[in-house]
Amino acid sequence: MPAPESGETAADEPKPSGPGGPNLNRLARGGALNLVGAAVAGVQGLALVFLVAHLYSQRIAGTFFAATSLFIILQAVSGLGTDAGLLRWLPRHLALGDRGAARRTVPVALVPVAVTALAAGLVLALTAPWTAGHIGADDPGQAVDMVRVLALFLPLAGAHDALLAATRGHGSMRPTVLVDKILRQTLQVAGVVVAALLTDDAVWLALAWAAPYLPCLVVALLWYLKISRRSRAEAPVTAEAEAPSGWRPLAGDFWRFTAPRAFAQICQTAFQRADIVLVAALSSPREAAIYTAATRFIVISQLVTQAVQNVMQPAVSRLMALADRAGAQRVFAVCASWNLALAWPVHLSIAVGAPVYVGSFGAGYRGSGEVVTVVLAMAMLVATATGARDVMLLMAGRSGLSLVNQSAALGVNLVLNVLLIPPFGIAGAAVARACGLLVRTLLALVQVRRILDMTPASAGLFWAGGSALVSFAAVPLAVRLAAGSGEAALAGGLIPGAMLYLALLWAGRERLSLTAFASLLPGRRGRTALAGTAASPATETTSARSMHAHGN
Repeated sequence: MPAPESGETAADEPKPSGPGGPNLNRLARGGALNLVGAAVAGVQGLALVFLVAHLYSQRIAGTFFAATSLFIILQAVSGLGTDAGLLRWLPRHLALGDRGAARRTVPVALVPVAVTALAAGLVLALTAPWTAGHIGADDPGQAVDMVRVLALFLPLAGAHDALLAATRGHGSMRPTVLVDKILRQTLQVAGVVVAALLTDDAVWLALAWAAPYLPCLVVALLWYLKISRRSRAEAPVTAEAEAPSGWRPLAGDFWRFTAPRAFAQICQTAFQRADIVLVAALSSPREAAIYTAATRFIVISQLVTQAVQNVMQPAVSRLMALADRAGAQRVFAVCASWNLALAWPVHLSIAVGAPVYVGSFGAGYRGSGEVVTVVLAMAMLVATATGARDVMLLMAGRSGLSLVNQSAALGVNLVLNVLLIPPFGIAGAAVARACGLLVRTLLALVQVRRILDMTPASAGLFWAGGSALVSFAAVPLAVRLAAGSGEAALAGGLIPGAMLYLALLWAGRERLSLTAFASLLPGRRGRTALAGTAASPATETTSARSMHAHGN
């Protein structure tokens, strides 16, 4: 197992198998850290859209949102799915004691990513006039310069993501939280403000958004090297270390799993961002700005989901490697209930308060943006209620199925966007995205159930869902019907609703396994999440390698 980070004890390591199953205390601590990062990133992501919407015209804002969406799609293309590959293979190698293979896996992933990102940046720079003509028709001159600036930083963004995925594969969540969720986004928000104060040139806006990838890449590299050196220094001499696996079989195993994930990652990111580009191309940059603002709340949910998944992925990978299916099911169900408990309040609040939410971006954003917000909030309720289905497929080695699901969702989304945007505008784009989201969700849910015989359903999931509906739908809607849809009425419904929700979560804390978070309190670090789940001494002292052999 990887060496614990400073402040962590060996007792906090997940028990690979045996009566203890997964260690929910460690999941809770890692999840809490990621939630802090998700909260900061969510607030700053909204702040970024809010600032661009207020400091720049809708024409420039729409072009900027479309260009950065294209950048993020190409960033996913350049990543080649290596985040999922690293999060599957690094924990497996470490769980089986082969730290040499773990070290060699990182360059196996990083070198192709760097080459692909460099090629993608070059292609984007060369095709900037054509690209700008489609996403910035109102002012193609500024759009060309904006696209070229973003192309310059694309290779840095690809390497940055791969290195942070490697640190997560080693069980360290802090680099991703501090570097990507906090540092990068803080620098982006500050840069946008400074750029707006100094000039109204859209090129400087793009530079302010992209430039933080450079210092963040340097920090990510140094942090990974520190983790790698510590792992090498503290690793015992094993048979694997004396006779390491060759590069070719290691790379073959890695890319056989990761190659389908590369295409799935492209489809997933295109699904999340292509509608903004299509709205700009098929409607106008102004409509793209409204659509981006109206759908920005989804990013908060995605950050919450990532916060849970970041700690869930390596844990499930270890449990699958050690043939502990019961433990993997436990992690799946508990994390699904945590994810719903965090995400549903956001979506329900946004749906009920859609007029206030959309109006906060300015008078020009009201109207059709409210329809977009409500449609997608309802679709996100379904998606966030069914757990991290894709993670379970990936950690079980079913990257091909993940590709099928993501491709089907993207195909539905693109076809419906082309059909619905011309007659219905951004409302049609919202319906297209909602349909694609439901297709992806239901396909993965059925596959996890039929192939892995696992389900996200649990008493905690139903308790969290019912509590959220009462607290953030029934109570605020009753207040809205009585007092109107203004800011004061919304606050009058959400504040007592939030208080009721906290009380209901406390009442259902055992169902939701929230007792695991007691390990965050002083003096409670080493205790298990549930009474009577401590592993036996024999389990604790048995090596991970032996567990794997016996499990198979």
